[in-house]
Amino acid sequence: MKLGREGCQGTARDFAAWASFVTGQPVSDAAPMLQTLLGQGVFKMHPDIEGEFMHSGLVEIPKRQEYQVSGNLRDSPIQMVRSRLETFLRFHGASEDFVMDVSIATTEAMENAVKYSDHSPISILYFIEDGTFHIRITNRLSEVRLEKDIEAGKYTSTTTLMRGMMVMVKLFDEMDIEIKEDEKMAVFSAHKRLA
Repeated sequence: MKLGREGCQGTARDFAAWASFVTGQPVSDAAPMLQTLLGQGVFKMHPDIEGEFMHSGLVEIPKRQEYQVSGNLRDSPIQMVRSRLETFLRFHGASEDFVMDVSIATTEAMENAVKYSDHSPISILYFIEDGTFHIRITNRLSEVRLEKDIEAGKYTSTTTLMRGMMVMVKLFDEMDIEIKEDEKMAVFSAHKRLA
């Protein structure tokens, strides 16, 4: 229920992965719990996305959000950040165009964070200050093994870091990626003025 109040929306599989990450305990099936919450009116089905659950009540979301997500793709970290971020922006009065631009750009940033991480938790921070949305994503870096990464498909003509970078540069007002070699860490930061 707490995940829903924080703005998470997703499938039963997503909620099981998120609950497992948050609690540190395996949750194999969230469907029964979600069906119960649905029956109680606490959750509802997403009106536009088939199979996705979302909190049905009013949420109170502070202007500063800081949390961690899994660094493993199997745990749906990108969906968790996307759904929480969209709920956050809508709650604070952002236009739908703004929500979509920031969501697309953040999804690109999260894909890179997960792809190049060492699979440890990824730290997320975003807030609104003086009419500007700010975001920071921090992940630990895996060791670069170029030949193995090429074989794994990290560098292909259809999936490149450059294309994602161009999308992010276009959709954020400013962005930066700082690589901290000593700490084996990448810090993505960006901001965009609310219209």
